[in-house]
Amino acid sequence: MHEPFRQAVQMSLPQAKVVVDKFHLIRHINNALDKERSQLQGGNRRGKRRELFNSRYTLLKGAERLTHDERIKLSQLFYRYPELERAWVFKESFRTWYKETNKNRAEEVLGLLEQEITNSSLPEFRELLHTFTHWRDEILNYFDYRITNGFVEGKNNRIKTIKRMAYGYRNMDNFRLRILATNSKGERSVFHTY
Repeated sequence: MHEPFRQAVQMSLPQAKVVVDKFHLIRHINNALDKERSQLQGGNRRGKRRELFNSRYTLLKGAERLTHDERIKLSQLFYRYPELERAWVFKESFRTWYKETNKNRAEEVLGLLEQEITNSSLPEFRELLHTFTHWRDEILNYFDYRITNGFVEGKNNRIKTIKRMAYGYRNMDNFRLRILATNSKGERSVFHTY
């Protein structure tokens, strides 16, 4: 979701369809939820506000992956902070939205979610409305093509971790061998030795 990238693709490959990776949009939504939590916390990590600080990762976790104890913890938190519950419901609604199988239905549901955000008292989520407007076609293209660059981003993160753990590599052959060694057996066939 970078304007110069979109312009470069449109100029170089005018027939190509740009697809916004769902990971990037969900990251924006998660950031809005975390801003809401942080605002309620008010910079105070002690006392009753500490529960908000300690719940930050639980709030960002997908509802289907929550443990029984985490569900109880969130329920208690939402009782005290109903605006945080509204933000969490928006986050989960967008995660569910990505399961739509029809682009027309996805566009309809997106419109409903935008209306709910407009009517809400959550400025962090209202800031997202510009993103939905500015990148609407590219966001909705996901429902036509269902592609994501998660595999490539996972590989890049793995390589960056290897590089950090070694404090850099002076010998590119050793670096390359280390990258190859961290791939599972099924993935080794992707790389070629020279």
